Amino acid sequence: MLDQEFFPDLTSCIRSYESRCLALLTKVASEDSLQVASKVSTENYPSAAAIFGPHIPIVSTVSRLDESLTEFGNELQFIVRDSLYSQVVASVLAVIEGVLKQFLTILRKRESGYTRELALLVSTQAVISWVIPRAAAHLDRIFGRTVSDIHNLEQRLEAFPLSLQDVFCQKHSVAISKMSFDFVTADFVIDSTVTDAMQPSPQMEQLLGQLGVVARDLDQWPSLSKRSILSSLIDCLFVQMIDHRNWENNGSKRMFSHYGVHQLVLDIHFLLRVCGSLVSKSTNNMANRVCEKALRSYFAANANKGREMMNKSWYDARVLTTMHRLGFSFPDFGNGFEHRSQQSFDTGARESPEPS
Repeated sequence: MLDQEFFPDLTSCIRSYESRCLALLTKVASEDSLQVASKVSTENYPSAAAIFGPHIPIVSTVSRLDESLTEFGNELQFIVRDSLYSQVVASVLAVIEGVLKQFLTILRKRESGYTRELALLVSTQAVISWVIPRAAAHLDRIFGRTVSDIHNLEQRLEAFPLSLQDVFCQKHSVAISKMSFDFVTADFVIDSTVTDAMQPSPQMEQLLGQLGVVARDLDQWPSLSKRSILSSLIDCLFVQMIDHRNWENNGSKRMFSHYGVHQLVLDIHFLLRVCGSLVSKSTNNMANRVCEKALRSYFAANANKGREMMNKSWYDARVLTTMHRLGFSFPDFGNGFEHRSQQSFDTGARESPEPS
């Protein structure tokens, strides 16, 4: 009888505690510098150890989330009863998911730089693989049985870090292209002559340099998949290029000169060769579509001019000349991300995907 009398007040207290936790953690997240605040042990947490090794670098929001959930559990042990199980589970879920939503918002709206946003990706995985198992184990002890709803949360949210990784790649592919090879605003109606002296554009070299910056930043975060992130960035670049909105301007179709269409195909050829095995089948298909679409646009406007179109061997030669010129200073993203010798460049160029 007393249990029924106090139930509304107790559930109201739990909900109020949840609201205070969420408000505090939202403030902490909004002020988080996204620098590593501490490293925590993965001992007794096998899923975390498998991903991170013996220690996890976390930002301050993750540390505060873990503390808040521990404090929540400690407060509960004085009032715990089976009738409160559903409300406790709902409140813990709300707090954890609230923090993850804050991470998503921060990644989308804040410009923090590669290193700090990569720290955020790592910390998101830490919430899934470290915070949730700790909270579940603590509630198990309090209720004297397995709190399966919290244990299952780890599996239910296992795809969330990959979702944030996709947001990271979409966001930075746009930023990288705008500061280097911006297909959206690029001029491909340049009136110049196609010769054997043509090389990939400085803008495309800058784009690959930006990918190199991301690659070096990723070296600091071994728990993240360097290959997956770089491959996704490249894929997102071609998603932008193939977007039909970028092939029209005020209702007019995008135009290409003889020189411009060769420059675009050469740049894409170069990008695919350098990135090598990072280029997925779908990315390679999109690259082919971009090249074919540009060529069709050129031929539609220049059907009777009969100017010579260069073949695959010509593009190969231009790409190899550029690789030899760049030499050791140029990173090869597709083969171990190491700097290669001139001989290795030759081998990589033959093996890499290419637009047909």
